[in-house]
Amino acid sequence: MDDLISLAHGNGGRFMRELISDVFARHLGNEALDLCTDAAVLPAGEGNLVFTTDGFVVDPLEFPGGDIGSLAVHGAVNDLAAMGAVPHWLSLSCFVEDGFEVARHGRRRPGCDHRADRNRPS
Repeated sequence: MDDLISLAHGNGGRFMRELISDVFARHLGNEALDLCTDAAVLPAGEGNLVFTTDGFVVDPLEFPGGDIGSLAVHGAVNDLAAMGAVPHWLSLSCFVEDGFEVARHGRRRPGCDHRADRNRPS
């Protein structure tokens, strides 16, 4: 594994798998989570709960064809769909850089709101 983290470690490929297995799973692994799947299947009452969370760093926050909100919602919904699950709730993971303008962060992310509403089960 490389000595320095790069963007390749977050793209879902070999570098990410190596980082998870060599660093995180070594310290945090357990039977329920050591499956290397897109989401964790957790026992919940009479059935199971499928849980995932993603984090994204993009610049700029809004780009041709989308924004950080749509990217985040589509990423989470895709992970759940890959496990055969139906999304009912979304978790939120925010990476806010030092010096980021609070007013800019407080803006609604139209892509996130719209995609979350569109992916809500009826």
